[in-house]
Amino acid sequence: MPKRVVLAFAAFLLLGARVQAAPYDDAFAAYQKGDYSNAMRLMKPLAEQGDAKAQYNVGAMYMNSLGVQQDYREAAKWFEMAVAKGNVFAMVDLGTLYQGGMGISKDYKEAMRLFKLAADQKSATAEANIATMYDRGLGVSQNYSEAAKWYRLAADHGNPESQHNLGLMYANGRGVKKDLRQAVAWYRKAADQGLDSAQLNLGAMYYAGEGVPKNDGEAIKYFRMAAQQKNGHAQFNLATMYTNGEGTEQNLPRALMWFSAAAATLSGEEAKTADDNSRAVAMAMTRPQLLEAQALARECRAGSYEKCE
Repeated sequence: MPKRVVLAFAAFLLLGARVQAAPYDDAFAAYQKGDYSNAMRLMKPLAEQGDAKAQYNVGAMYMNSLGVQQDYREAAKWFEMAVAKGNVFAMVDLGTLYQGGMGISKDYKEAMRLFKLAADQKSATAEANIATMYDRGLGVSQNYSEAAKWYRLAADHGNPESQHNLGLMYANGRGVKKDLRQAVAWYRKAADQGLDSAQLNLGAMYYAGEGVPKNDGEAIKYFRMAAQQKNGHAQFNLATMYTNGEGTEQNLPRALMWFSAAAATLSGEEAKTADDNSRAVAMAMTRPQLLEAQALARECRAGSYEKCE
């Protein structure tokens, strides 16, 4: 099963009560249009006047290179101002900077302090980050039971990465008693929110008949969802099922298309295996099938694989 991924940064925020309605509205309109430079021009004076939401937003724009050159040090400066005024989103992102040593010295203890402040305000992202620190032993002793506790809190608050990670813990019996049915249940919650790694793992559970009755049709459905999000492992599994006619009729053009996609997405030996499989499938195909596969590949690449099949 795939390893966990680092949680994503919090998104740009322009919510809450408007201290100065027109500047906020103008900044938000500029942001929605992708005019980030103008959004920054309108937002920064509000931040300089001491508005905590504006300070957070300016920091987020520096953090994510929106309208300005990415500058983690500058982001940290604005986040610190917003944190002093109790802004929960700034607590999470400043903690993330401390955790990664981005723009400021790496400090796991300070990251944990900030995450716990945000968790006290029911931030699911903060709860998820605390879980990750216990899971990996970052600034604290590695403690899978404590990680599972925090993953559950975040999962109950709808965080899809934590739902997936809690599923992994149930699947592996780490921090909790091994329970494949619980693993399936948590994978499904995250998969229903569109998380590709959860879709991949849920498909694998259906394929193996673990925690659920074996169902190749369901397996291929979830592999397809993840494959369309450019998940290389799902693309490989989907190609294999088309090659073998599992859960669907054998379809070599689609198998070739998905093996080729997996070869481009994966790396190292995994990419080589996908490429070797592409060649093997191509050798078994007729010329009309090869032409069909090429047309499928062009169509899928044009749509970034989101509308394949």
